[in-house]
Amino acid sequence: MQLAVRTQTSPSVDGKKPPYVIAKDLVKYYPVPGLGHRTVKSVDGVSLTIGEGEVLGLVGESGCGKSTIARLMTRLTHATNGELTIGEHDILHMEGEALRRMRRVVQLIFQDPYSALDPRMRIGQSMETPLEQHRIGTRDERNALVYQMLEEVGLDASFYDRYPSQCSGGQLQRVVIGRALLLKPSFLVCDEPTSALDASMRTQILNLLMDLKRRHGLTILMISHDLRVVRYLCDRIAVMYLGRIVEIADRDELFRAPKHPYTKALIASSMLDETGLHAPEMLLDGDLPSPLNPPDGCKFHTRCKYATERCSASEPEFSTVADEHLVRCHHWRDLG
Repeated sequence: MQLAVRTQTSPSVDGKKPPYVIAKDLVKYYPVPGLGHRTVKSVDGVSLTIGEGEVLGLVGESGCGKSTIARLMTRLTHATNGELTIGEHDILHMEGEALRRMRRVVQLIFQDPYSALDPRMRIGQSMETPLEQHRIGTRDERNALVYQMLEEVGLDASFYDRYPSQCSGGQLQRVVIGRALLLKPSFLVCDEPTSALDASMRTQILNLLMDLKRRHGLTILMISHDLRVVRYLCDRIAVMYLGRIVEIADRDELFRAPKHPYTKALIASSMLDETGLHAPEMLLDGDLPSPLNPPDGCKFHTRCKYATERCSASEPEFSTVADEHLVRCHHWRDLG
């Protein structure tokens, strides 16, 4: 998939976007039946902010905790610990009617559009259901809103009466995006929204998301394992490894001067033809350790060629590389 890098980012105040999403020390541990008090440490103290109108990318290997972050942000699962505010709302402690209303503000775009839609329901009915659940408009008004949204996402009126089996994957992803936007959210969490699509369709969906983002003033968390996607879409990028953020920076800064060995390896392995980071020593070896039994010290030290005894003994705190560029590595200054 060939994607040109965007050069224009979201507008900001004095060059910085006011925070809209603030996560502090988010933790999600899953108990494992039959193993006593042992837990899977899916998210292990994640802190990040997303500016109003910003697109933040979250990248990392499968199993690092990205999708758990998506479920925490949308309250599809409860956090073990931490804080999360969206706008001025304390998301983690909302219940009942307050949580139901908040679900209009935060919407999730699923990875697989086929599983996101009921195959027994026509497209129009599936899109109208959230409007009915939130008691928005009359039946005629809801009908009109769906037809209008179908047009906005690039589908004609005939899709209203189609079943999911009569649509392509790209068309279904447009439906899923349109259904989410019918509730007029301000924050959109996109969990690998193009991974189930072919290369040509990915580009169309990514362009659609950016057009809708500008039109509706959305703040977006874009989760992906594909660095080409986040390089194309995002203003800033956070790199996640084994439940932790290990580096976060402006998009251009991250690709120009990555500091964490894991970030360098991700870029080297996914963008061999576009960067100078293609030396064999930069490629990533080994498998992601189990979140059931993560390594002591720096979580990456078992796969890092630069690791020392210090790395296995103590976990590094964030260091400031430059304005809004943070890295969690003991030896980043020595790596060049």
